[in-house]
Amino acid sequence: MALHWGICSAGKISNDFLCGLSTLDSSLHSVDAVAARSLERAQQFAELHQIPKAYGSYEELAKDENIDIVYIGSVNTEHVPLSKFFLNHNKHVLCEKPMALNVKQLKEVLSLAKEKNVFFMEAVWSRFFPAYNKIREVLNSNQIGEVKLVQASFGYPLLVKERVAKKELGGGVFYDIGMYTVQFALMVFGDEAPSSMSISGHLTELGLYLLLS
Repeated sequence: MALHWGICSAGKISNDFLCGLSTLDSSLHSVDAVAARSLERAQQFAELHQIPKAYGSYEELAKDENIDIVYIGSVNTEHVPLSKFFLNHNKHVLCEKPMALNVKQLKEVLSLAKEKNVFFMEAVWSRFFPAYNKIREVLNSNQIGEVKLVQASFGYPLLVKERVAKKELGGGVFYDIGMYTVQFALMVFGDEAPSSMSISGHLTELGLYLLLS
């Protein structure tokens, strides 16, 4: 029986998610609706991806009884309110990273998901890469013994993207690509919270972290 997906936001990230989803067994996944703040944009997205229904509001998507799970691909600042919105409509949620902008928000969302007894996950796609599966296999086999140190780097020009360059959009290096290196280290160490942490970096004129180490 197929899982019926609804897509929240018709931007590039949602497009990339659907391109990935299309490679999976179509008998297990069905994309039935897309919603955007503009009906015209939702209709264009639906036509591109051959999605049956297009909505000009997120409320219409939330009220669609045929939708099992919603993928949220909006800008960072909208992740928490939209996650809460769909969870309150008893929809399972796969939210694009970052799922929240601070710990308080994160706890609120997770608490709500537990209260509603629905699935909620942050869309960290790298965790499902074949390379990551191989890394976990090697670690679990104890081929290299106990890991003492993890070094990871990931970078590209950030300020060319408006959603990354503006603080009011939840921008900054940590929320965009910095989390990939952090989650990789956490995965290697068994997803245990670090006992201590120190961060250094450089701020832009807008007060955003441009570089973290």
